[in-house]
Amino acid sequence: MIDKTVKRVAYLLILGISAKLLIDSTIQLFNPFLTMIAAGVGVSAVTMGAIVSLRGIMGLSSPLMGVMADRIGYKKIMQGGLFLTGIGMIVAGLSHNVLLFSAAVVITGIGQAGYTPNLHAYLSTKLSYNKRAMGIGIIEYSWALAGILGLFLAGYLIEEFSWRAPFLFFGTLLVIMAVLYQTLPVSKKGIQKTTSVQKETVTFESLKKQADTFFHLGPHAGSAWGTIIIQGLNMFAIMHVMIIHGGWLSSEYGLDSIKLGKIAFLFGLGDLFSSVLVSIITDRIGKRKSVLIGVVGMSLGFVIMPFLNVSLYPAIISILIPRLFFEFATVSNLALLTGQAPSQRGKVMSLSTAVGLVGITTATALGPINYYQWGVTGLAVISFIPAVVSFFITLSVVQERK
Repeated sequence: MIDKTVKRVAYLLILGISAKLLIDSTIQLFNPFLTMIAAGVGVSAVTMGAIVSLRGIMGLSSPLMGVMADRIGYKKIMQGGLFLTGIGMIVAGLSHNVLLFSAAVVITGIGQAGYTPNLHAYLSTKLSYNKRAMGIGIIEYSWALAGILGLFLAGYLIEEFSWRAPFLFFGTLLVIMAVLYQTLPVSKKGIQKTTSVQKETVTFESLKKQADTFFHLGPHAGSAWGTIIIQGLNMFAIMHVMIIHGGWLSSEYGLDSIKLGKIAFLFGLGDLFSSVLVSIITDRIGKRKSVLIGVVGMSLGFVIMPFLNVSLYPAIISILIPRLFFEFATVSNLALLTGQAPSQRGKVMSLSTAVGLVGITTATALGPINYYQWGVTGLAVISFIPAVVSFFITLSVVQERK
C-alpha cells in the first residue's frame, strides 16, 4: 500500500508540473519569437522588449502576495495567479491595438508573480528540508518542458495560424487549470493572524516600523537577502541573452519560427537535464555548493560565447552552455531559499521572485538594445558581470540553513 502522504505529494507534483508548464511557456514565449510577435502587434523588437519588461515590473507585487499567502494560504494565491495569467493571455491574443496588448501582458505578469513562489512554498510545507531540492527540482522540470513542448508547439501554432494562436491556447488551458487547483487540500499558513487587531494611527514612524518588520527576515537575514539577490543577478545574466537570442539567430543565420521552435526544444532538453541533476545530487552535495557550481559554469559560458558565434551550431552551443549552468544554479537556489526563514517562507520565496523579475525586467529592456548596438560580444560581456557578482555573494554571504 502506498502511504496517503506520498499519494498527496505525488498528486501535487503532477498538478504543479502541469500548471507550471503552462505558466513557464507564457514566460518563455517571447524569447525565441520576440521579433515575430512584435511584427504581428505592429511594433519594433525594442518596443516589444520594453513591453515584456513592463510584465517583469509586476513581479514587485510578488512579496505582497507572499505575505497574503502566509496568512490566507498558498492555494488561494496560486489559483488567482493561474486565473490572471490565463485571462491576460486570452486578452492579449484577441487584442487589436498595442495599448490593450500591453495591458494584457502586464496582467500576466501579476499572475506569474503570484503563482510560482507560492507553489514552491506550498510544496516546501509537504517536504522535509533534506528532500526539497528533489521536490523543487522535479517541479522545475516544467521550465524545461516548456522549452521542449511549449515553445515547440508555439512555433507550430505561429507558423500554421498566427502569432495570436499560442496566446489563446495557453490562456484557455490556464483558466481550466485554475479550476482544477480547487482539488488540492487547503494549504498551511506560515504566519498566523492574531485574534484581535488594535487600530493604530498611521504616521511616518508607524509606516517605517511596518516596513522594517516586512523586510526583516529573521536572525539570518543577511544570508536570506544574499540568496534573494543572487536570484535577480542570475536572472538578469541569462535573460539579457535569451530575450534576443531568437532575433540574433534569425538575423545572423536566417532561422524561421519552426527552426527557432526546434532550438527551443533543444534548450528545453538542456534545462531538463539540469533540473534532473539537481533533483538527484543537490540534496547530497549541498544546495549552496550547487549554486556555486552553477554560477561558475554560467560565467565561463559567457566568456566563450563571442568566440563560438562563427556559424549556426557553435552559436547554439554558446547559448546552451550558460543556460545549462543557469538552470542548475537557479533550481538549487530555490531549494536553498526554503530554509532561510521558514516562518516567512511565502514572503522569502516571493521576494526572490520579485528581485528575479526586476533582473528579468532590466534584461528584457536592455538585451535588444545592447545586441543591436554591440552585437553578441556586448551581450556576453554585460551578462558576465552580474554572474561574477552572484558568485562572490554566494561565496561570502550566503549560508545553508537547514
